[in-house]
Amino acid sequence: MALESAQSRLASYTAALAERLDRLRALPDGVLCDRSLPQVRLWVIKEGTFISLFFLNPASGALDGPMSRIDIERPLHLLAPYNRALLLTLLWRPSPRRVCMLGFGGGRISLALHAHLPNVIIDNVDIDPAFEMVAATYFGVTFDERQRLHIADAQEYLRQSPHRYDIIFMDAFSDARDHLDHLATAEFYALCQKRLLPGGVIGINLLRSDPRFAAKAHVFRTSFRTTLAAPLRHSLVLFGAGRMPAPVTTLRERAHDLALRYGFDADLTDIAATLRPLRDSII
Repeated sequence: MALESAQSRLASYTAALAERLDRLRALPDGVLCDRSLPQVRLWVIKEGTFISLFFLNPASGALDGPMSRIDIERPLHLLAPYNRALLLTLLWRPSPRRVCMLGFGGGRISLALHAHLPNVIIDNVDIDPAFEMVAATYFGVTFDERQRLHIADAQEYLRQSPHRYDIIFMDAFSDARDHLDHLATAEFYALCQKRLLPGGVIGINLLRSDPRFAAKAHVFRTSFRTTLAAPLRHSLVLFGAGRMPAPVTTLRERAHDLALRYGFDADLTDIAATLRPLRDSII
């Protein structure tokens, strides 16, 4: 009965999400939103059933991204491999009560958690209030007592937050600008550890195109007792915690069970099979 109830709740959530996104179908392909922010300019672009959020690089005029991407035909499927990889934080905390998402953008991971984990509270943090409109208008995110957006610098938010978290996600990144380097220091990771509950975990996405990629990976590795990495084509997804979530030989099976338990529209087993201790040899 519990499984049937969970499936029914998820079906209702998915139907409501599809209704919120339905108006986007009739819109023509092209730029749906062009907005200048203090540090970047963002574009939301529609191509068929795909909606993508890009940053326009002020120096080169090129598009950075996509930073968020959704298929309105399959909105709970996380298209970006690093998004799916970050769900593996649930290996450490399979029943989280409160999580913190640093770097909100279009809110893809937060939407998936809000849909699939009905008991979790999500504190999203982004420095620019424009992302509230972007996430709600183009990516189907709703805000309620379980899904909040705090407009703040990530480090300052953690300093002032009264909460401790099962999981901290770090998805605020840039490969072309250096104004986020303060979120990849030993001091920042020490602050994250203070905000994690015992047994908690931080998951971050570190771009290989970041000029300081190797140095940042090294700082991460030396900041946590246990670190694992999921190597992807364009990034490393890194996990930092006080312990291993389980024996390495069981991680793939546990990831499979998590996907079934929560009804994720994703296969987590292949990414789980790539998890390995973070060493200089894979940086």
